[in-house]
Amino acid sequence: MLTWLIVGLLAAGLSAAPPQAPSATNPARAGWEALARKDGVAAAAAFRAALDANPNDARSLTGAGLASHMLNRDDLARDYFTRAIQANPRYPDALDALGRLEYSEANLAQAIDAYERLVKLIPDNEDVAKRLEQWKKEAALHDTLVAQPTGRFTVLFEGESQQAIATRVSSLLEGAYDRLTRKLNAVAPNPVTVILYTGEQFRDITKSPSWAGGSYDGRIRVPVRGALDNPAELDRVIIHEFVHAVIHQAYPRTPKWLNEGLATYLEPGDHAGLVRRLRGGDGAIPLAELNKAFSATEGEDAAVAYAQGYAATRFLAERLGDKLPVLLQYLNDGMALDEALLLFNLQVTDLEQAWTRR
Repeated sequence: MLTWLIVGLLAAGLSAAPPQAPSATNPARAGWEALARKDGVAAAAAFRAALDANPNDARSLTGAGLASHMLNRDDLARDYFTRAIQANPRYPDALDALGRLEYSEANLAQAIDAYERLVKLIPDNEDVAKRLEQWKKEAALHDTLVAQPTGRFTVLFEGESQQAIATRVSSLLEGAYDRLTRKLNAVAPNPVTVILYTGEQFRDITKSPSWAGGSYDGRIRVPVRGALDNPAELDRVIIHEFVHAVIHQAYPRTPKWLNEGLATYLEPGDHAGLVRRLRGGDGAIPLAELNKAFSATEGEDAAVAYAQGYAATRFLAERLGDKLPVLLQYLNDGMALDEALLLFNLQVTDLEQAWTRR
């Protein structure tokens, strides 16, 4: 969630920002520079200084919201984005950031509201128009679904035809909640929304590659046509995506390979097939390139990435035991992987050797 919000606005803001003075004399500029290097603490401090001088500057308020998001304070980020819009209702970056944040928090109606205002400001922006159209299509579909809430989860499904699957998913998640949150020393967002789709609906909404069995983007999305024919696979996918939900809440800056590795390591089932892929592979993907491999359109390439992520994560889990969440916290605080590993007398090469040995 962090990437789309920060990188999207840093790469090319929707508005044409005026030239800024050097950061030594311009705290707002220092804030944007800190965001670019992913230093949320420095960015937050710089934008506070900028707002002390000009409390109604929409650009600095937006920057402060992004810094808050980087520090996993989305409640504060929402407040900053809202204040930015109040200060300048025609500042598109604030509306864009608010809409995306609301969408990531499963607040679809609020996301659509922000983007409807945004598209009026920049009607020629095709990306904004397409995203709004997609969100409206998703909202229309969800309006046809039945909601089954429990204490910690809300499952959306088509109705009687999926009732048994929805009940299984609810029971599975309620039963796994305490074990997984203790393992990660974390809590999950409450309630977690789980949406059960047909295969066609899932591909249309998520735009996931054909090999994907589920996704998490603030809500768990799973294609379930024929799921009860293979309940073990359904359980695996649901737990895998729930682990992503917990990590997103507690450790949003976890590297992609470790995020996927944890979800795979903690999901139920036998992982011997993943290990066999490592034995039979032509060559390992370097750790520096592993994050990108999870977006591969080819299922075989993605499978190798999952196998390597699993092997490295299993090595860390076995070596660190209950200290694994400490490593996650270091990484979430912005520490480089090699520096964090050294605190446990480990090196990056130890991770690479983990999948070589297997």
